[in-house]
Amino acid sequence: MPATTKRAAVLCLIFYLGAGGWISSIPTVMASTVGQLSRIGGDRTNRVIGYGLVVGLPGTGDQATEVPYTTQTITNMLRHMGINLPANTFMQPNNDSAVMITGSIPADARPGQKFTLTVSAVGNASSLRGGILLMTQLHGANGQVYAQGQGPVLVTGAAATGGGTSLVINNPDVGRIVNGGIVEVPLPPSSPQAGIITLLLRRPGYVMAARMVEAVNQIFPGSAQAQGPGVVEVHAPIDMNARVGFISALQQIPVSAPAPRPTIVINAQDGTVVMGSNIRITSCAVATGSLSVSIQTTPMVSQPNMFGRGVTVATSNTKVGIKTHKAHLFLLRKSASLEDVVRALNTVGATPAELASILQAMKSAGALHARIKVI
Repeated sequence: MPATTKRAAVLCLIFYLGAGGWISSIPTVMASTVGQLSRIGGDRTNRVIGYGLVVGLPGTGDQATEVPYTTQTITNMLRHMGINLPANTFMQPNNDSAVMITGSIPADARPGQKFTLTVSAVGNASSLRGGILLMTQLHGANGQVYAQGQGPVLVTGAAATGGGTSLVINNPDVGRIVNGGIVEVPLPPSSPQAGIITLLLRRPGYVMAARMVEAVNQIFPGSAQAQGPGVVEVHAPIDMNARVGFISALQQIPVSAPAPRPTIVINAQDGTVVMGSNIRITSCAVATGSLSVSIQTTPMVSQPNMFGRGVTVATSNTKVGIKTHKAHLFLLRKSASLEDVVRALNTVGATPAELASILQAMKSAGALHARIKVI
């Protein structure tokens, strides 16, 4: 066989279907486990939300005249406790704040289990520091109450005003209550159905699914079957106690994951460019230059002759100039490491915005072997 044909054969993708499963020559990264590369279908957290009242603020709460729902919340709370205020009672507290509470209940949580809450002001309170959240019902997406929240609010931000000057550090209108939520109603079971465990791949792909099926079948022969590039089903014991041990062993099975696709991420807002470690470029020439346009307007006054019948008018003299700067041509040689790519692009001396344009142009020319993702 000629040498060129041998090299081509080595570079080809080879699949072999045998007793062990699929065997691939695709480059791999460090071996991961099934638990790291996938998650069990149905095993998920449940988000809850609620509306409540934070009290005890040192004069940094809502202004009742501008936020009427805070006063209405206080009135409803007092009525619930048996205190009926006279009609048209004027209240103007500044140590209370209406807030929204959010949190995530862990999967398979039982009544009495605690979780962390996030408290956010919805009025014009300047800070939630020092406040205490009163007991609040937390609802699920179906409107049913699953938990309750209460406790002191921990705020990392701070705000100060004085003499017309204000200083704000971080966000004082958002805080947390560690273990402030407590589950009251058991959630619907999220365990996998009897006999079947569905693995949802975190990085869907046919190669990833094939390798995961191969790895699982080597430990539990004939138990795994791919349902597509992102789903793998595994047959598991029906008995709950045996299934827990099976899932524990399943998640620790090592898998030779394929190397991630080379990607360049460009932040269109601030010009940040992040490149992965497996980016390659082929030889290409890059020319950078700039074009500047300047417009200068000078106000002028036009007056008639001394004995003329004209009137004085205001005019302007506009000069437009176009200047092209000398283009710089650079040769980027073929490289296979991120260090070489960075060193080559640094020789261009381009700004982040120009660098993004250069990378996109190189991609269009076929010289950049990576996927460009703009966020």
